[in-house]
Amino acid sequence: MVASWQRSIEYEVKSGCIDAPYFENPNLDSPLARAALPILNRLHEQLADDPVSTMVTDRNGVVLSRMVSHEALTTRLNRVQLAPGHVFAERYVGTNGIGTALASGRPVLIAGSEHYVEALRDFHCAAVPILHPIRRTLLGAFNLTTVSQGSAGMLMALARSVAGQIESEIAAISSRRERALFQDYMDACSSVRPGPVLALNREVVMMNEQLRAAVTGPDHYALLDHAREIADDPRFEGTRSIALPSGRVAELRVSRREDGDAGAIFRVRVIGRPQPGPVISDGPTRSSLGLAGSSPQWLRAVAEAEAAFVAGSWLHLVGEAGAGKRTLVEAIHRAHGAGRRLEMVEAPLSESPHATEPWLRNVRELLAQPSIVVVLRDVHLLGDQLRRQLRSLLAHLDGTATGELVMTSQPSMVTTDDELDRLCGASVEVPPLRHRYGDIEHLVRFFLRKYRPSGENSCSTDALVMLQRCPWPENVRQLESVIRGLARRPSGRIIQVEDLPPECRVSSHKVLTTIEALERDAILRGLMDRNSNVQRTAQDLGISRATMYRKMRRYGIVPSSLT
Repeated sequence: MVASWQRSIEYEVKSGCIDAPYFENPNLDSPLARAALPILNRLHEQLADDPVSTMVTDRNGVVLSRMVSHEALTTRLNRVQLAPGHVFAERYVGTNGIGTALASGRPVLIAGSEHYVEALRDFHCAAVPILHPIRRTLLGAFNLTTVSQGSAGMLMALARSVAGQIESEIAAISSRRERALFQDYMDACSSVRPGPVLALNREVVMMNEQLRAAVTGPDHYALLDHAREIADDPRFEGTRSIALPSGRVAELRVSRREDGDAGAIFRVRVIGRPQPGPVISDGPTRSSLGLAGSSPQWLRAVAEAEAAFVAGSWLHLVGEAGAGKRTLVEAIHRAHGAGRRLEMVEAPLSESPHATEPWLRNVRELLAQPSIVVVLRDVHLLGDQLRRQLRSLLAHLDGTATGELVMTSQPSMVTTDDELDRLCGASVEVPPLRHRYGDIEHLVRFFLRKYRPSGENSCSTDALVMLQRCPWPENVRQLESVIRGLARRPSGRIIQVEDLPPECRVSSHKVLTTIEALERDAILRGLMDRNSNVQRTAQDLGISRATMYRKMRRYGIVPSSLT
């Protein structure tokens, strides 16, 4: 208890008032909530009219559910914000059953004056942590709250019993989910022509012997990385082709159960033979075009795009915004353009005939000139009608056009059977930066030399690790922007963690608008200035704590990672 009060003092919790943050719509679709709610419903019926409240919270102390049938107790709980959506972690409310059980990892009984905040001292609370039945990681807590000064032993015994029932139900749900995934996996493996099969969810990975023999070493880890990304995106259906570090291509065809938590089944087709890997050196490895980066996926994309350009084939570069499509085109043009002009053509701003007809005419005229390389940028932005018109134009010119054509687009916007894509002789996927983990150090050094040619050109190990952990939703473009900003600082010293901008301390993969980025950075800087104190930062920014927490969750900001 002394340790909990000491933590409350360090958190600067105010004992004279209660201020529990609030989250709208707490997640009731988690395995913990699905397991706990039926048990709490049954317990609620047994405790009808007794002045006892039952609650379950997630591991952060957010109250997911509260059940109480005693009207007077309901009113008193509401007055102290002990209700669904509010956060009762020690950081915000001080010593209390929920927060202290989560902080200590042990069952606790907090009676009356043992609460840190005065408004809670009329209550007696017994709380027990709920652990994952297999991993034994913290999932949340079960809490009993009453104003009656009855037997503390009985209150704790009941709390322990209910927490144990919830853990058992989580184990049963996990078992049913794993059995369903296993059944789907066995069905796929026992089909007439099974081929390599992979099955996974958040807990389990299964693969048959054919896949184990076909994909080994770095290919194995790259395949799992892509498969997890696909499995986590419920919108994705069909087949995706991915480049493996060995130079081969894996086609992943996904199927899912209606219960998304059960996982996904992948039928895998591995195409090609392993290619000799690049020699890894201490310095930045570059392609034949002088582009920084040594990851096999990147080198393979560069080599395929270069080969298609040299052969005179129309080329389609597919990649996320900022992944390096334009840089790649410009490098290939410098090396093999042979005096031809590079003409970048943006999508028209309007779909009206007044805008599209001149645009199509311009494309036709440019492709008729052998001295021009035409780059149609962001074709995924074209509307259906304009895409049909462009497809018709290119099909008519195919074989007669003297100019060379390169199209760029984003993968999330383009289907694998796009007819416009098939008009190109080659389609190359430019990997996102998050799949080029080993290239981040090379790129950091490259951009430091570019923007600070005569200064210190290195990062500390800790700073580099933090850069490598960033999700980089805007890819290489975002990394370059960060290094350009760092290069403006006084030279002569190694870049440290504290030098990194706030955007390097988030976990969100969401691409932000300019306004959103400014808002995110203001919150991050405020938290860093206030030693991660959410309440003070919210006051400084003139917003409520509830709004502050919603924005932190949206931007992937974790206060503990800022200290």
